[in-house]
Amino acid sequence: MQKILIIVAAVLSLAAAGLGYLNHGKLVAVKADTDSTKQQLEKANKSLTAALADGKAKTEKLALVSTDQEKLASENTDLKAQIAKSSSGVADVQKQVADRDATIAQQKADMAAKDAHITDLEAKVNSTAKPVAAPSEDLKKQLEEKDILTTSLQTKLKDQESQLAALKEREAQRRSKSMRSGLEGRILAVNPSWNFVVLSLGDRNGVVNNAEMLIKRGSQLIGKVRITSVEPSTSIADIVVNSVRSGLSVQPGDSVIYSGPGDDSSDNKTNP
Repeated sequence: MQKILIIVAAVLSLAAAGLGYLNHGKLVAVKADTDSTKQQLEKANKSLTAALADGKAKTEKLALVSTDQEKLASENTDLKAQIAKSSSGVADVQKQVADRDATIAQQKADMAAKDAHITDLEAKVNSTAKPVAAPSEDLKKQLEEKDILTTSLQTKLKDQESQLAALKEREAQRRSKSMRSGLEGRILAVNPSWNFVVLSLGDRNGVVNNAEMLIKRGSQLIGKVRITSVEPSTSIADIVVNSVRSGLSVQPGDSVIYSGPGDDSSDNKTNP
């Protein structure tokens, strides 16, 4: 009986050892799976964190781009308004000159017609009147009216010619102005789409149309601009094609310098 119990105890011990071994193997496998899952989870968390950071950076960059676009659009609108204002001013002066010319021409034609009419009347009177006859009252009245009208027209004509001469003199003075060598300013804004810039120099500084100025950043030469429109305190200039050095671009804050007639292709003369 005792042997049987010993045998049964041995069998149970072997069975328990076998089960323990099997359970240990499963425990190791489960732990390995748990470690692998944990690593994958940590990797996924890192990827998610990086994606969120990248998305935030892109969102901020998009906001900056939108702000820059709005700023450029606003500057572009302002510059177009300045160009339109300048063009309107030139058109007004040209219209005034044309109107004065037309008025003077009309007054001269009126005077010529009146003179011809009076001459015709005088010829008719002379052909029918007796040599000793005195001029009629109607003829005297017509002659007096002719003198008054002639005097009035001549006065108006002189006034018109004086005003026209003043306008032409002002225009000639504006066109004949020369820029001072060494004149220096800076670029206030740049429009790369339309290839022009706004300068801090204007008519008060002696800037004239079609003059070329050098663009510098410190001691480095960037390129050239050509004046296209002049306002009292600012100017608009085109960036001269192929003048900007490779790898560089014109930026707000860059300096502009006029070194003399040798720097522009037009010898500092404006367009007629």
